[in-house]
Amino acid sequence: MDLTRKTSGIYRIAAELFHQISRIFPKGRNRYAGLMVLLGIAMVMCSCTPRGGAEVQGREVREGENLGDPDHAPSGEHVWNLTELPKPDGAVRVTALKYLSDGAVRVSTGDALFEHAAVMDSRDGGKSWEAADADTSPALEDEVVGKYYSAEGIPFAYSSTELVLSADGGAEEKTVRMKEGETIFSADASADTLAVLVLEEMQFHLKIYDLQTMECRYLEDPELLEFLVRAADHAGGQISLDSQGNLLYIEGTGIGRYDLTQDKFGYLIGEETYDELMNPNQENGLINHLRIREHFAVNDAEDQVILSVSSPVSEQSKLYLLEWGAPKEEKNAPKEKLRIYSLKGSSIRQAATLFQEKHPELEVTYEIGYTGENGVTLPDAIRTLNTELMAGEGPDILILDGLPADSYVDKGMLEDLTDVVEPDKEKYFYNMISAYNGGGSIYQMPLEFCVPVILGDADTAAVKNRGELMEVLRKKAGTGIPFMVSENISEAALELFMTSDIAGETIDEEKLADYYRDLDTIADLCFSDGERELFSVGDKMTYWAEQYPGVSFCPELDLYFGEVQAGITRIEAIWDYMRILPLCREKGLSYQYLNRENGNYFIAVSVLGICSVGKNPDAAKEFLRFYLSGETYGDGVYPYFPIIRELAAGSRYVSEEGESVGGISRKYTPDKTMDMYKLTPAELEAFTAFLDGLDTPVMDDAVVMQKVMEQADACLFEGKDPESAAADACREVNLYLSE
Repeated sequence: MDLTRKTSGIYRIAAELFHQISRIFPKGRNRYAGLMVLLGIAMVMCSCTPRGGAEVQGREVREGENLGDPDHAPSGEHVWNLTELPKPDGAVRVTALKYLSDGAVRVSTGDALFEHAAVMDSRDGGKSWEAADADTSPALEDEVVGKYYSAEGIPFAYSSTELVLSADGGAEEKTVRMKEGETIFSADASADTLAVLVLEEMQFHLKIYDLQTMECRYLEDPELLEFLVRAADHAGGQISLDSQGNLLYIEGTGIGRYDLTQDKFGYLIGEETYDELMNPNQENGLINHLRIREHFAVNDAEDQVILSVSSPVSEQSKLYLLEWGAPKEEKNAPKEKLRIYSLKGSSIRQAATLFQEKHPELEVTYEIGYTGENGVTLPDAIRTLNTELMAGEGPDILILDGLPADSYVDKGMLEDLTDVVEPDKEKYFYNMISAYNGGGSIYQMPLEFCVPVILGDADTAAVKNRGELMEVLRKKAGTGIPFMVSENISEAALELFMTSDIAGETIDEEKLADYYRDLDTIADLCFSDGERELFSVGDKMTYWAEQYPGVSFCPELDLYFGEVQAGITRIEAIWDYMRILPLCREKGLSYQYLNRENGNYFIAVSVLGICSVGKNPDAAKEFLRFYLSGETYGDGVYPYFPIIRELAAGSRYVSEEGESVGGISRKYTPDKTMDMYKLTPAELEAFTAFLDGLDTPVMDDAVVMQKVMEQADACLFEGKDPESAAADACREVNLYLSE
């Protein structure tokens, strides 16, 4: 499927993402599953945009409006209520939904990878499930994931270009094929009607087949076509038929209803009501998890709609019932509170959202102290937090990244977590947990981590400190190939500082001046003529210090194609290691801990502490146990290595054969591709030993990083001399550290 022709910005993003997934998952089933998820992502992105256009806003769209069915006119006493339904046991993904003609609900389910399909029926509207007595044929090559059924329970399957409806009672198998350029996006069958939503030139249109004659007609109602345009822009487009094959429902901006006997378009659920139901405002700083719509079905009475909705937080499907009836009474009993604080945005927000879902008896809040807005500086945010802590009104959980955590330990502001962590220490990379706490009791629990590394030939990988690195750099200068790509300088500057001994209880001014001089030398040898003067603000150190630790420039491709001699980066997850392996296998290059003279450094991420002045220490410890269970990670690719050994291993990317998983290239050089492979068990074992060797946490203080990098930019891009820059940085930083 060519997704690159769509002019909508949302679809261009989805198309680019889908292109990357298709390089990694070349088989049809996984590719289409990836497409469905990405279209959902597009919906998430566009859900914040204004709905419709002038024509839409000019036409009245009321909740429950259903042309030809006055019983659904709004009465003032009935509304659509949303209720979560239980999924069948063991189901992770819902891949198809259908109301059968006898009133039963049939679902097709799979695991997290859309595999191991099961078909289940419910006779009580989705409250309980039993295995369906259902045929699962036919099958097609590259078919869309899921087992699909007509209202009569006749199975059908479709790929992007072909649909096959199984023979029933000796009747012939029915097959429809798309014309060149057409792609089947969604399909449904009931009685003698087959409806197919077709994507062509990134526009939707509907084909309706009479299953007796196999004649096809196109639906060309102007209101319907307008609705389909908006459905495409909002990543909708799933369709469903009633059991008689007379009414066609389309999910998009609301749920549209088309009467096939009268050729008349209306709404089952209006746009505004549907948007409020499916995208409620999330409170308390948590992630809104009702976002990505997958499948739906409408009962014949049109007073119930069952939907499967994919959560971008938990990476699984959920089932919901939309039911027309009296408004539900909201019961707002007082709840215990659990406050989680992070200086900057953190992936802990996802875990907080999942924990709230698991513990509805609590009110979980996630707070960010510094956003860069409202004139609040980093020191201001930390002072505000410290004032609250000293007053005994602190949050229950602190994410200590960027905070002066050691001082909190010294002042008795953090709880001892040893009794929570120690009993299962073999499950974690305990070497890092112990190192982060100086080998003593555990007050600071790193939940994730990444590893600063240097990449290059044997001479480069052998360097143990910045002084040796500078010698190698000068030795390799003048070859015509930069030692380091200029775009990598900002990350190199941050990693070199973090893994140095410049910062302690105070900043060593002389060492900082030497560091600035070395950065200037690196810039001289890496920037081409005039490039330094044109370096954008978004590429400089100050900007990336604000984002830290969210910074990574991936110099692996530059090394792979021989465009630079070395790189300083970090390994954040197994996927990063898979990009480094081709350098080792095919180019004879290597990787090593960065600045390892004083230890093998690691960057701890999402470091959790429980406040001794918090109001709910029991819930805080339960949150930590929940995080360490691994449940919060779902089945996705993690942004950083989890401290949990089993999850960090990335078993989905390990196999005996180490087979190909596609390739990776840069957007501006698509002709250059680095092939990537799964890890063999031996490679995983070697890398795990590398992680077990990590023994020294980097210095982590957001204010220190910001002030040091402001002066680094002044040296490199404004001509400030290193001594003055170091003096100015030390004056500000040491004043802050003394507070």
